[in-house]
Amino acid sequence: MSAKFKTLVAATALAVMTPMAAQAAANTFQFYGHGPLTDEVSVAPNYVSGNLGVTVRAFDTTGKSLALAIRFDGLGAYGGGLDAGEVDSLLGGPVEYLELTFSKQVKLNALGFSLWENGLFGPLDQATLSWGSQSLALGNNNDGGLLVKTFSFADATAPVGSVFKITSTGNLSAFRLAGIGATVNAVPEPTTALLMGLGLAGVAFTARRAARRTTA
Repeated sequence: MSAKFKTLVAATALAVMTPMAAQAAANTFQFYGHGPLTDEVSVAPNYVSGNLGVTVRAFDTTGKSLALAIRFDGLGAYGGGLDAGEVDSLLGGPVEYLELTFSKQVKLNALGFSLWENGLFGPLDQATLSWGSQSLALGNNNDGGLLVKTFSFADATAPVGSVFKITSTGNLSAFRLAGIGATVNAVPEPTTALLMGLGLAGVAFTARRAARRTTA
């Protein structure tokens, strides 16, 4: 293979891969320390970080839409009355959950929670993260932080999707969402796939021409 041909192959590969790499910018949403001292409520606020947006809604498992409680220590769920405004599943009442809807498909890198207690004999607070047909139990497998407990996900096995649910589980669970670490998932868009196809076709055509010249 000639040096000229090697250079062409490398340039073509770089041109094809560049649009994909540009989509993989890290985004972080930080809620802890950024809200009012007392709860304010909203229905479906949208948060933006870089080129990524996320809309957060609150529900309970009876299907009731709840208000999203926004406070300095994070986001919770508020159903009215004496509800404290955390995402909870206390004493057999309706189980609450947060729904995160991203503007693009993402890979979740981390979730942070405030008011989260690990407990001496196992996790006091528990939750389930679900996306698509998959789910992951969250218990005391966090970093044990003092104010915010963070669950980090290995890159190779991190949840991927655009809609995620964080459901409170356990008899005494009550917590708030303090932060989200997410990376835009580098999935080729139709135009990127077309460029890739054209680039590979060009490489194959050039390889055939080079082979013919060699055997001539």
